Amino acid sequence: IPMLFVLAATAHGAPSPAASAESSPLRPESALSGFRLEPGLRIELVAAEPTVIDPVAMAFDERGRLFVAENRGYPTGPPAGDAPAGVIALLEDRDGDGHYETRHDYATNLTFPNGVLPWKGGVIVTCAPDVLHLRDTDGDGHADVRQVLLTGFTTNASTQLRVSHPTLGPDGWIYLTCGLSGGTVTSPLHPERPPFEVRGDVRFHPSTLQVEAADGRGQFGQTFNDAGHRFVCHNRVHIQHVVLSSRHLERNPHLAFSSVMQDCPDLEPNPFLRGGGGAARIYPISDNLTTADSHAGTFSAACGLLIHRGSALPDDCLGNAFVCDPTGNLIHRDRLLPHGATFAAQRVHEQIEFCASTDNWFRPVFLAHGPDGALYVCDMYRKTIEHPDYLPEEVRKRTDFDSGRAFGRIYRIIADSAPPHSEAPVLPEFNEGSLPDLVALLKNENGWVRDTAFRLLVERSDSAAIPALRKLLLEDAPPPAAVAALRLLDHFDGIESPLLEQALQHDAPMVRETAVALVESRIATQPGLIEGLLALADDPDARVRFQTALALGESRDSRSLTALAIIAARDGRDRWTRAAVLSSVAKRERVLLSRLLETSPAAGTMEPGALLFDLGRIIGASCQPEEFTNLVTQLVQEVRSQQPAVRIGLVSGALNGLRPRLKASDRDSVLGLFGGTEQKQEPSPPASARALLNEAVSLARNPSTPLESRLHAIPLLALLEAGQSVGLLTALIDHREPASVQTTAIETLGGIDSELVTRELLAPDRWRSLTPAARERALTELTSRRHHVTRLLEGISEGRPATHFLNAAQRRRLLNHPEPEIRARARQLLDAPAPADRMAALEESKAALRLNPHPENGRAVFLRACASCHRLDREGTAFGPDLFDVRNQSKESLLLHLVVPEHEIAPGYAGYTLETTDGRTLSGIIVAETATGITLRQPLGVEETLLRERIARIDADDLSLMPQELERSMTLQELADLLAYLKGEH
Repeated sequence: IPMLFVLAATAHGAPSPAASAESSPLRPESALSGFRLEPGLRIELVAAEPTVIDPVAMAFDERGRLFVAENRGYPTGPPAGDAPAGVIALLEDRDGDGHYETRHDYATNLTFPNGVLPWKGGVIVTCAPDVLHLRDTDGDGHADVRQVLLTGFTTNASTQLRVSHPTLGPDGWIYLTCGLSGGTVTSPLHPERPPFEVRGDVRFHPSTLQVEAADGRGQFGQTFNDAGHRFVCHNRVHIQHVVLSSRHLERNPHLAFSSVMQDCPDLEPNPFLRGGGGAARIYPISDNLTTADSHAGTFSAACGLLIHRGSALPDDCLGNAFVCDPTGNLIHRDRLLPHGATFAAQRVHEQIEFCASTDNWFRPVFLAHGPDGALYVCDMYRKTIEHPDYLPEEVRKRTDFDSGRAFGRIYRIIADSAPPHSEAPVLPEFNEGSLPDLVALLKNENGWVRDTAFRLLVERSDSAAIPALRKLLLEDAPPPAAVAALRLLDHFDGIESPLLEQALQHDAPMVRETAVALVESRIATQPGLIEGLLALADDPDARVRFQTALALGESRDSRSLTALAIIAARDGRDRWTRAAVLSSVAKRERVLLSRLLETSPAAGTMEPGALLFDLGRIIGASCQPEEFTNLVTQLVQEVRSQQPAVRIGLVSGALNGLRPRLKASDRDSVLGLFGGTEQKQEPSPPASARALLNEAVSLARNPSTPLESRLHAIPLLALLEAGQSVGLLTALIDHREPASVQTTAIETLGGIDSELVTRELLAPDRWRSLTPAARERALTELTSRRHHVTRLLEGISEGRPATHFLNAAQRRRLLNHPEPEIRARARQLLDAPAPADRMAALEESKAALRLNPHPENGRAVFLRACASCHRLDREGTAFGPDLFDVRNQSKESLLLHLVVPEHEIAPGYAGYTLETTDGRTLSGIIVAETATGITLRQPLGVEETLLRERIARIDADDLSLMPQELERSMTLQELADLLAYLKGEH
């Protein structure tokens, strides 16, 4: 994943800095003047080159010594034949002034070390392919023991995204993020164990070295909060919460829910970025040049995520999420606000970052807590942070990856009101303390002290600590201390039922939540614990209710279903709690439905929504097709007193769950139930089923119906006779309808085996009126269903639709179709040459490829011929695609797209003309859709959002927005110069 960014705004309203991307490095003392911090903060230098070089991770041990992973040699390593350059440095502040002046090379000749965790007198280091334990047994500051704990992590991918971030979790296991890497992992200390295949993040037990999958997939960043919630990040999404475990989802095989991570920030959609991925806004104050303007103003290199639990920042920072963006030269802060079972990240200050620098070389990559409660920052201090793997070849050739290899800084950020470091609290005597002393430190206000005490207790694994831990729980200890004590007691197998029962009633939600998680693994053998769980079904805290729903899935007590119904009725709109409930009721879904009805006995009081749809889907997925008619009759009867939207949601979900297993004969039976079959010899359908279908038609067509209920009703329209069904569904594919209504109608049409479907979808007037999202969905349906493919190819042969509307996946689906006749026909149509005049023009233009180009002249050609619609290197207008990506293409390919624009139109760049009800006509590309509006981007980058109800007509252009015969506006030499400039040649 590329680390790419550009200046988006200036924080504090300060003028744009004078420094340029070609600026020189600053001395550490001078660099300090370039920082802009939130009010009430100060930043101090802790160490700088030559004491530290290329720091990418750090951790303090119990003696206050600072271990630093120095990723020397990044990004590609030393020259061939040289020894690996990576180092683990040991830094000490012997005079107590806060500056770490004493350095030891604790370990050298490491490949790309990128993570460090103090452990048993030494450090655990991630250094793919290995996880190492390094120890200094003679006290000279150099590790004389280098033990491979695990090996086999991938090394053939980017050096950025390898196994990293060894972090001790609240369960006493060590968690590792694996970036985009995998591997086949073994432990040399346990050769008898089979290899473990890495497909995401992992955790290992520090004593047994047993390896397990850890849910989620972080890149370079991992952290836990006081309640034990785990967070990771990737370059574009800077905070992701690992909400639950996949093992919970596996309990119910019919639960169609596979997510385990929640993206916490509000992500700004980016239709001009490949894949459309969004990211949160950031506000740098440097002027670094970007390599892709499509990243402007948003995260592109998020890393080093940390939930602050220290004591030296202002109080409002506690529990906040901090993350680095080295290409933006900044550190960002978000509040984490409870949001159902998970969290929402909210920017603290508008257009102001927690810490930003005008210095283009400031490259923060890692954050850590310190013994003084401060926030510590690793700054690689590099001219270029991007990895060459993610840059086009021509750009790579002229990019300076070496400048800064001898630099590196570490900073601390503290509150302005904090005392000087020399007056900071004295470090506890961890090594001299007894077990009760260590347990007492769990109550310290500084998260680093608590974490260190927790780690030392895990390291010692001495059950003699159990009495002190139990005593702490009985005291009025701070909630984080109580959580740590519960986790340690579990680790030592020292929890007794009365203690857990008491913890279930604790005043602090995080303690109750932790207790519930520990009850879950015991409830099967200690059924008496169920009483405490049942009482929490109506807990005031959403996370406690969520955790209770997960735990109740391990109980066979019939009362658990009543408790689950209470949680579902309250939290059914939260997707995570809904998944927790449904994961817990495998093979008992009908009972849950009955209990839900019991919790809202009054007619019409049950709230329609996703809960009923998902519950119906599981019920439908678990029944046989021949049982479906009876099932629907029973379901309709059970909810007969509820409002129509409830009945519709339940039955629509049941049909959704059954549909993948329906055969043609089964479908006739289902249609007959609702009266939609054309086989008139079938008995008359039950009145209730037919009435339900009539209700579905009414709800689907009524724009005042809540959107969710409309989306549940639309699939039931497929049960009508084909002509009526297609007519109703195509009427919903209207630009005045929300995009989700249109795509749901198209998906429902896709399941109908009738030539009417393709005829209606590809009718010229309708096809031209489809928005990009609707077109994409229509082509996906038509290319993925056997009964539509032949008819689609017939349409393509007549130019309806033109082949350039097919995306790469749709093309592959047709070109590799399993049926030879379809495959051959697709290849004949999709490989057809461009019109003769364009092919002739292309052949003539190829003469430019044989000329000696002058890239410096190509810029002028770009500005004259291309810049009104495209941006490149911060010049031009963002109307068409950002041209940075074209540098990965050959000149032959660039020439083809320039001369034959219709060869392929990038998804999202089809041209549209919109006519409004007040007589205006606008042309451009549709860049965003909401339920009520459409945003059109016009030439010169002007955007306008129009209400759907004010749009009289939408008309798509079958031709590219690229000017036709553009090559005729330039000489062959100018064309050669333009191609060289677009490629980035110098």
